[in-house]
Amino acid sequence: MKLSCRRISITGVLACAMVALQMTDVHAEAVAPLATAGCAPVATSVSKLPAPTFQDGPTLLQADLLADFDGWISGMHALNPDLSLRADLQTLDREAARIRAELTGPMSRREAWLHFAQLNPHLHDAHAGIQMPGYRGALDAHLKAGGHVVPIEVRFAQDGSLSVFSVAPGVEGVKPGDRLVSINGHSTEQMLAAILSRSIGETSAFQHVFATRRFAMFYWYLYGDTGQYDLVVRPALGGCPRQVRATGATTLPAALQAERSADDMFSWRILPGDIGYLRVDGFDGDKKDALAAITQTAFAAFNARRARALIIDVRENSGGDDPLWQQHLVNHFTSKPYAQLSHYVIRITKDNADPGDVIGSVQSSDYNKRFTPPPEDPVRYSGPVYILAGPYSYSATIQFLVAAQDFQLARIAGEETAAFSCQTGQVKRMDMPRTGLSAATPIIAFTRPSGEGCKRGVLPDVPIAIDEVTPAATLDALLQWIRVHG
Repeated sequence: MKLSCRRISITGVLACAMVALQMTDVHAEAVAPLATAGCAPVATSVSKLPAPTFQDGPTLLQADLLADFDGWISGMHALNPDLSLRADLQTLDREAARIRAELTGPMSRREAWLHFAQLNPHLHDAHAGIQMPGYRGALDAHLKAGGHVVPIEVRFAQDGSLSVFSVAPGVEGVKPGDRLVSINGHSTEQMLAAILSRSIGETSAFQHVFATRRFAMFYWYLYGDTGQYDLVVRPALGGCPRQVRATGATTLPAALQAERSADDMFSWRILPGDIGYLRVDGFDGDKKDALAAITQTAFAAFNARRARALIIDVRENSGGDDPLWQQHLVNHFTSKPYAQLSHYVIRITKDNADPGDVIGSVQSSDYNKRFTPPPEDPVRYSGPVYILAGPYSYSATIQFLVAAQDFQLARIAGEETAAFSCQTGQVKRMDMPRTGLSAATPIIAFTRPSGEGCKRGVLPDVPIAIDEVTPAATLDALLQWIRVHG
């Protein structure tokens, strides 16, 4: 197996992305991790782990595989306004032909997804791609039935290595910040190769952060559940690797939970120096009442305290519905008119067609409308506002950022976002009748208000290093900047 590295931009450092494993490598027998130079070989547990169990789903014939794969490709071309805005069409066609040739069947639904999903990175759009249907619910059901998932969450450290972000209750000998070497003998490089070759996102950076937030899901579908897991880690500041056998986790990371509580998604407080802080981890439509309630309370408190500045933290916000940030955030800190786009390209469907529109045609138009907040808002905050973004900020959150930046409503803090500043949207789901897989594609593409920088992320007004492993360090750095400059 040949490996290669390339530069990505997650925290502005070099990270190593391995070439995709062939399907035959995904289930290859795990091997013991090699000893680090100057260290004795890692001591391994005497007892063998149980054989991994998989949720394979039904067995599918080649005709079913080919029919649904072809239907997915033709469906994307029929619904997406312009695949070439994100994807290199020659590469996309070549990779699609390669994957199609591998669909020799019969194979399980899970194995089919492992093949189909290799097209995901080449779409260069986190609104497009193919997923296992209802994977959050499937993971939840697996745990309720007595199953487990890997007992750690991971993030990319600033040196580009894969780091332990959190550990499940009861896990001893592994702590946040440790560098991950292997799980059950599968090296970090092997796992990343398999995962990144199936990850969605417009940039390598976003594909990496998506992989970390879905790590437990990817591991489950790729390597199964062994109940207990042999974790090999090494200290962040140097030292020899060590192996720990740990029972798998029985709860899911926040990004994989089918239903998150409002208390888990939203919070506010007054930080030292009378700086207001509001965390918003989603713009989900079913949480609009909860968001409305907490922002009313928070902004009233910021005003009562006469906060010198306000930080709105959207580092873990992967999007949702635009009206939520418009009504419950922007309305509370400005009365200036604004918009989140200047141009759009849209595919006409039966759901969005106006009288006289031709279904299936593509329309392109400038957008000149403005959203105007109410002239009066009893809790409106008039001080400086900083929006702290991160590599996982996506979709409607990017729309929030560009509206705030291009109309000078607030300052953006952090690093260049992993997601493009010009987003796609109005995602259509494509259910595949024979395999039971589920794909998606956007039907509209937006240009940000400034009309510039569509092939870049949102560039910060206040550059702050993003520390994915220790998020508090990033917040502290922004607080210090505000105390000095704000």
